[in-house]
Amino acid sequence: MNGKILLISWTLPPEPTGSAVIVGNLAKQFSADEMVVAGERPYRRPSVSWRDNWPRLMYIASALPPTWRGARWWRRLQLPLMLWRSMSLVRKYQCSVVVVVFPNEEFLLVGYLTALWTGAPLFAYFHNTYVENRRGLSFRFARWLQARVFSRARHVFVMSKAMVGLYRERYPELSCSALVHSFNEDVPEFASPPEPRSPLRLTICGNINESCRDATLRICDALSRTEDVSLTLLSGTSRTDLQQLGLLRNGTRHETVSRDEVVRRLGEADIVVLPHGLTGKCSAVEYRTMFPTKTIEYLICGRPILAHTPPDSYLTRFLKEHNCALVVDQPSVQKLVEAVERLRTEPQLRSSLIRGALRAAETFHAPRVAMSLRAYLHSNGNGCSDERYSKSHFVIKNKCRREVNEDPEG
Repeated sequence: MNGKILLISWTLPPEPTGSAVIVGNLAKQFSADEMVVAGERPYRRPSVSWRDNWPRLMYIASALPPTWRGARWWRRLQLPLMLWRSMSLVRKYQCSVVVVVFPNEEFLLVGYLTALWTGAPLFAYFHNTYVENRRGLSFRFARWLQARVFSRARHVFVMSKAMVGLYRERYPELSCSALVHSFNEDVPEFASPPEPRSPLRLTICGNINESCRDATLRICDALSRTEDVSLTLLSGTSRTDLQQLGLLRNGTRHETVSRDEVVRRLGEADIVVLPHGLTGKCSAVEYRTMFPTKTIEYLICGRPILAHTPPDSYLTRFLKEHNCALVVDQPSVQKLVEAVERLRTEPQLRSSLIRGALRAAETFHAPRVAMSLRAYLHSNGNGCSDERYSKSHFVIKNKCRREVNEDPEG
C-alpha cells in the first residue's frame, strides 16, 4: 500500500466494549504512519491513555449516554457529518484502503460510502452476523446494505472459522477469511494453580446480555446448590440490571474493573466460568458462530475454565479441540454442579486445562494477527481492477438477497 489504512469502527479504545478492545489490540500493532482509526467519541472520559506512536484516534461522531432516549437517533442525525469527516480523513492522510468494522450499521454505511465515493478499496470486518439478526424494516435495510458491502469489498474478514463457513455456504462468490481478535501481551508461562480455597472462588467477566444471559442464570442456580462457593461478577452491566435478572444472590459480588485489570482479577479466582447462551433472542446462527471477546482473557489468566456453551457452537468445538475448558453443553444445572466439584477435587484436570488454554492462546497473539492483516492488505489493497467487481457484483448481491429471503431467521 502507498498510503495509510483508514479503520472505521463505532467504538474505539480504550472503551471496554468488545469491538473497541478488538480494534485497539489490533491497532497497537500498527504505527501512526500506517493507520488512522476513526469512530465515535465516548460520552465519558477514557481511563486509559493512548500512545502517540500508535495510530491516531479520530472522532467522526459524538455519543450520548446509552441510557438517554434517542441516543441512536442522535447518531443517525450525524450521518452526513460522519461521512464528510471520514472522506476528509482519506484525503488528509492519503489513505489507500478503508477497513470498516461491523456491528454498527450506521458506521458500516459510512465506511461503504466513503470507499465508494473516494474510490478507495474497501475491506469489511464483521464481528457478528448482520442480516441474520434483523427483523422487519431493520431486516430490509440490513439486506440492502450487506449486499452492497459484500459486492464492493475486496475481502470480508470475520471473527471465527464458523462465520467463514456460514458465509462461504451462503455467498460462495464472497472472498472471506477469519481475522480473530487478539491480545498484545506475551503468552504467560505455565504455573501450577494453587489449591482451591474455602469458599471456592468462581469468577465470571464481561457484560451479561442476550449472548450469555440464560447460561449465566443457570450457573447461578447451580452455585446456589453447591456448598462452600462464592461468585464474583466482573461486569460493566449495571447492578440494577443484574438484580432484575436475579443474578445478585447470597455469596455473589459485583465489581466493575478496568480492562487492564481483568486478567489479573481472573487470576485471583480458583475457577473462571465462561457462559455462552444456549437460548435467547439472538438468532441461532449468531449463537453458533460467535466467539466472545473475553475468551482470550480466560485463556491467559492461568486458571481452569468451566464453560457452559451450546453443543453446536464454534466456541464449544474450539474449547474441546484444544482441551482448554471443562465444557457443559447441556442446559443442566446438575451437570454444572458436578463440573464444579470435579474442578475442585481433580488437580490434574485443572493443570491440563490451563496448559491447553495457554497453547490455544498463541493463535490470538496480536503480532501474528496483525501480520496476517498487513500482508493481506498489501497484496490486495492495490492493483485490483474494478473489472473484478463488474463480474461479481450482481452475483453476490443477488445471492445475498436470495439467501435471506429464503431463510430470514438464519
